[in-house]
Amino acid sequence: MNNLIIGDGGMGSELRFRGVEVPSHVESIWSALALIDNPEVIKQIHLDYIEAGAEYITVNNYAVTQPILEREGMSDQLEDLTLLSISLAKEAIKESGKNIMVAASLPPLETSYRADLIQDTSKMSDQYGELAEILEGQVDIMLCETMANSEEGRVALSSIQNSKAKKWLSWTLHGNRLNKLPSGETVVEAFEAVPDLDCDAYLINCCGANLVTESLKVLNKLTDKPIGGFANSEMIEAIQNDSSNISAENDHWASASVIDEKTYTDEVSKWIDEGATILAGCCRTRQSHIKEMTERLSKKKEISLSLIKIYETTRLLSNA
Repeated sequence: MNNLIIGDGGMGSELRFRGVEVPSHVESIWSALALIDNPEVIKQIHLDYIEAGAEYITVNNYAVTQPILEREGMSDQLEDLTLLSISLAKEAIKESGKNIMVAASLPPLETSYRADLIQDTSKMSDQYGELAEILEGQVDIMLCETMANSEEGRVALSSIQNSKAKKWLSWTLHGNRLNKLPSGETVVEAFEAVPDLDCDAYLINCCGANLVTESLKVLNKLTDKPIGGFANSEMIEAIQNDSSNISAENDHWASASVIDEKTYTDEVSKWIDEGATILAGCCRTRQSHIKEMTERLSKKKEISLSLIKIYETTRLLSNA
């Protein structure tokens, strides 16, 4: 239990919960707008996650990519907005007085969950390379997250091979299909696309909590590196279907049931049983989810340590 790392929860959805305008992630700049209009709310969300027990927080740069900013004629603000997102996270950490790691996102360059919208390898390489250059030396973790296609994940991870930051790679899953990316590729196929690249952890994110559990069973057999997940606050009624299409997000909602903090943490406990050590939340998880995880896992850790002490005491007495 000592090696568990707990991260934060959702940002875009949390901004909406707090009444902040968050435009469409399909047609506009989603959570990036808050960097311009509501930066203090972003900082407060970071502070609240830290107070809840997060040991790392992820800066609000998920929607800060060239293709997304171009939707609103803002592509010239890529570097400024990225650096602002980092600054807000670091200000929150300073105010908290705690030693918290900072993660930054290398997200899908276009609309999330749409494997059919990824650019050609050369364009992806240029744009991920630009993001990596801005982030270098600024953060502790570079998180290639919500990857919907094996090539997208490979190019994003390739762009940070020379980074001094920790390198994490996280795939998302097709809305209601077990162990399938939106591209139709399996988790195994996605993993096998990056065997030659340096990576410090492999994760599953932005899908039903129970889908993460099933995919961690697969990842645990593929690598000795740390594994983990950060899911949405939903359970999914999964179907067995080998076909792929572009409606991953629609399929998610058609099969989703909302879960509370306790049920989410119940599922996270299953992740740990499958070998996960990196635990956090994605869309619609809140500070209350992180607090529930932190408190319950702390109690579990205390019980484990007590049992170890009892075992050691018994062993010493029996050998006396």
